[in-house]
Amino acid sequence: MSDADGAPLESIHSAAASAHISHAVIATYAAAAAVEVDGVHAIVGGQGARIDPDRVPKGVRIVADGDGVGLELHLVTDWGASIPRVASDVRTHVRDYLVSMIELEPASVSVVVDDVAAPAP
Repeated sequence: MSDADGAPLESIHSAAASAHISHAVIATYAAAAAVEVDGVHAIVGGQGARIDPDRVPKGVRIVADGDGVGLELHLVTDWGASIPRVASDVRTHVRDYLVSMIELEPASVSVVVDDVAAPAP
C-alpha cells in the first residue's frame, strides 16, 4: 500500500535523507537505543538486551501524525532501578539516537514500564 505520492503508508519521509524510512526501521533503532540505557532489562516481547534487526520489536509502537512521529516503548526494568530515572533517560537517549541516526526528531517518546525483572540470585 502507498499514499498518493507513492510512499509506503508505514513510513516517514526524511527530508535530510531524501528518503522514506519505514516504521520498522524507526522501531528497531528506538529499541536499540532504549536497551543501551542503564536500568533497562529488555524491550517487552524481545529477547533481553539483544535486538534482532530482522524482527520488528513488539514493545515499540510508532504513531504517525502527518509528517511527525510519536513512539511508545514498553520496557522491563532491572530490579532496583529507579523507574522515573530510567524512563527519563530512555526518552532522552531514544530521541538523541534517532536524531543522530536518521535525523528524525520524534514529536513524543512515551515510556511504559510493563514489568520489573526478577532480582539476580
